[in-house]
Amino acid sequence: MQVGLIGAGNMARAMARGWGDPVLVSDSGSGRAAALAAELGGEALSNREVAERADLVVLCHKPYQLDQVSDEIAGRAKIVASVLGGTSLEEIGRASCRERV
Repeated sequence: MQVGLIGAGNMARAMARGWGDPVLVSDSGSGRAAALAAELGGEALSNREVAERADLVVLCHKPYQLDQVSDEIAGRAKIVASVLGGTSLEEIGRASCRERV
């Protein structure tokens, strides 16, 4: 199973290191995605590319970025999981089921 992480902060890095498998990962321009991909194998990609290529997309970005990320991955992700703090399942469901614009 190919896992994709949207966000490359502390939670994403901890999960990826625990899995130990190469991951697809994106970030908001910090360079952490490239560093994580180099460390574990895998690729640093855009949010859209992660959603299109991963079997499971894990939302690991900041909660306030949900609308922006949703616009980029809507209709592309097969399965979405989230570790976003303070974000309800209803919010995740609405965001992950948006139609492509």
